[in-house]
Amino acid sequence: MRNFIKKEIEKVVGKSQFDVFKPACAGGSEKFGDYSSNAAMVFGKDPENLKSQISNLKSDLISKIEVAGPGFLNFWLSEKGIEKGLENLKKKAAKGEPRQGREKIQVEFISVNPTGEFHIGHGRGAFYGDVLANVLRMAGYNVEREFFINDSKESNQIKELGKTVLGKGTTYLTKSLKSQILKIKSKIKKTDDETEAGYLLADQIQNNNEKFIKKDLKIKFDKWFSEEKELRQKKFFEKTLDLLKKKKLTYKKDNAIWLKTSKYGDEEDRVIVRSSGEFAYFLSDIAYHINKFKRGYKKVIDVLGADHQGHVKRMMAVKKILGWKGDLDILISQIVAVKEGGIVKKLSKRKGVLVLLKDLIKEVGLDVARWFYLEKSLSTQMEFDMALAKEQSPKNPVYYVQYAGARMSSIINKSEIRSTKFETKLKIQKLKTEERNLILKLIQFPEVIEDVAKDYQVHHLTTYAYELAKVFTDFYENVRVLNAENEELKKFRLNLIFITRKTLNQILNLLGISAPESMQDSR
Repeated sequence: MRNFIKKEIEKVVGKSQFDVFKPACAGGSEKFGDYSSNAAMVFGKDPENLKSQISNLKSDLISKIEVAGPGFLNFWLSEKGIEKGLENLKKKAAKGEPRQGREKIQVEFISVNPTGEFHIGHGRGAFYGDVLANVLRMAGYNVEREFFINDSKESNQIKELGKTVLGKGTTYLTKSLKSQILKIKSKIKKTDDETEAGYLLADQIQNNNEKFIKKDLKIKFDKWFSEEKELRQKKFFEKTLDLLKKKKLTYKKDNAIWLKTSKYGDEEDRVIVRSSGEFAYFLSDIAYHINKFKRGYKKVIDVLGADHQGHVKRMMAVKKILGWKGDLDILISQIVAVKEGGIVKKLSKRKGVLVLLKDLIKEVGLDVARWFYLEKSLSTQMEFDMALAKEQSPKNPVYYVQYAGARMSSIINKSEIRSTKFETKLKIQKLKTEERNLILKLIQFPEVIEDVAKDYQVHHLTTYAYELAKVFTDFYENVRVLNAENEELKKFRLNLIFITRKTLNQILNLLGISAPESMQDSR
């Protein structure tokens, strides 16, 4: 319905960059309208005059328009408008999975170095990238998930791993790493080369991490991209260096080779070949992204950790240098801290404050872990509240949403709707406030998907799921369903619950969270 209102406004003012949005109030449509727009402010028009012009279009889907504040218009849908919105939602639900007809997008996320197990900081980018890919796919894009394996034999981490394997160092050494070393003991005996020993161990660690991602995190990747096999062995580093030299974008200083990124928006020039003659990590990043765009992606999305903040400007500079036609979006996930017993513990490798992701999931469950990671914007720091995560009451948002879904299932299971499909037509007459609010919230679902696919603000999904659960709970507590006043009303309300359950299931599926039929199945 948001797009319909936008088109109505465009009939008067023409197309431009104005917004139509849901007022920031829960269940407050009676006072603040079903939708609002800043069109008058954007166009510099008199709000009363604009309201009059739109009202003269006499749309039977809008019942009222009011001026609100300096340049805002509030809109109320008519009952016919509500009915139209519900019919559109049912049509989309009946179609099922969207056709993947839009452009090809790659989402690269997690990409943890193969030096050990996942800690809680890694969980944020992992779940975010997975859900973003789910949403983009639902929006109709051809999405591929990719994990970049930093396993080049030239990397310092591989060499340090090798020293640890051969007893020449202790970098990355943990109890878990010791057990991994024992598993490849027979292979290590055949070499005294630090690089080869490190590579063998990194391969073992990566195999374990892949199993953890698939089995415990429930994340599936389309491609596991090996830096060593796909870039180094195929001479991609050398080809990339030659390309940059031919463009006269490099120079030598202090026996190192530098790239002129400062001319293209970066804060300073960057080293791409060290004075020792080794390729810098930055050259690997450039080669990798050249490879990505050669594979035909129209958009590449990188989800990186908080320590990669400086990566953004330099890669955007490279995009300008090489003139990539596709879009490049680099998203940075901020720091994760654990709050337990009223004390906040920030993740720190130096201080030894490392909480493994597998231990967190074991303690609170995958559903809760996913929700808590996803409910905050990726760009803000977050505290994982262990006490709230373990709470099995309405205080815990995951429990609250799943309980609402289980309640919907219970009502459906007690009715004849189990053997019926969507009604082709749900005639809406005089609606109760709780019915109207529920339908309005349902109508917003496609709009939420559309917004997240554009701005990547995945946390809006958890917000929407919680709000949907809340308006349903209000509906359940105030509206008679199975013992409705008449059979027609009963049928309408049962179908409304049926649609709500399907919508909530879709959201939870996007989030990678289970939708139990009863709360006994949820833990």
